[in-house]
Amino acid sequence: MKNTAPLHNAIWKQKKWKMLLAASILTAGVAPALFTPTVAEAATTTKPMAYINNISAQYDVVIRQGVTYIALTELQFLGDYTFGYDNKSKQISIKTGSDQYVLTPNSKTMKKNGQNATLSSAPILVKGKAMLPLRAIGETFGAQVRWNQAAKEAYIYTTNASVVKDYNGSDLTAAREAALQLPRLSSFGQPRLHVKNPLGPVDSSTVYIFEQGQKDRFFMIEDNDLVSYYTITNGNAMLKWQANLGKQAGTIGDLFFIKTKSVTEAGTRPSVAGKTLVSFKYSRMLEETAYDMMNKKGSLESGSATPTKGKVIVEVPGEK
Repeated sequence: MKNTAPLHNAIWKQKKWKMLLAASILTAGVAPALFTPTVAEAATTTKPMAYINNISAQYDVVIRQGVTYIALTELQFLGDYTFGYDNKSKQISIKTGSDQYVLTPNSKTMKKNGQNATLSSAPILVKGKAMLPLRAIGETFGAQVRWNQAAKEAYIYTTNASVVKDYNGSDLTAAREAALQLPRLSSFGQPRLHVKNPLGPVDSSTVYIFEQGQKDRFFMIEDNDLVSYYTITNGNAMLKWQANLGKQAGTIGDLFFIKTKSVTEAGTRPSVAGKTLVSFKYSRMLEETAYDMMNKKGSLESGSATPTKGKVIVEVPGEK
């Protein structure tokens, strides 16, 4: 299964699926692998969250007796899955490609293409919603599952071979595009920050900023509200720092491209002292990407170009 949807469409997809799937829900969960927290311990009241191929889960995550569950319909973000629940037989059906799965709430026995198989934990029903344990997603559907205990965050993702190939290739434009599609994880000891004032699917905007000539670290600024910094490690984009931006003019350390002070920060703030940066901002209306190569003194080169369909990053002539 390929996860090639551009990241700037994630918020729109979430809203669209909320409307389409509000009628019925199924869920999934896994016994997690612990991350080592790097920030202060999260409060015990932290609401658990899940991210599926970098998209926030649409429905509540449930933890029961140490087992984490998410709605089965979240599998939509992993691939081409169809779901069903027969209230008479009390069975959950899942279909993807040529494979057909049948599960029963509170039973570890599952049928795959008519053959019995055993799950590590049984699916459950919560307020009429069918839920699966996270581990079942990894065991049954080939997804990777990670768990940040301190932040109460689950990350469920699939490896896209073509994305990995592009990232490891010599084409900087393709490698940067691939970097934006790699699984984004967090080792924070607290929940990640979120956009406080979202602009909505039409007006929302995301800016991606890389160091000149580099692909292995980037900033992501959403709705001029939230800035996040990731570094690429072992095929994953690891969240290192975040800040919610305020309206008061000012600076944040030596991050010269930010023109307002922060109201909240988490993680370890990076430094871009002496660096030249390249930013990319895609316009859904114009179907083109504006780019700007800049340093502390100001813009060195700016322009716009039409990216390959479904992409965000374009070639910047001044980088050659």
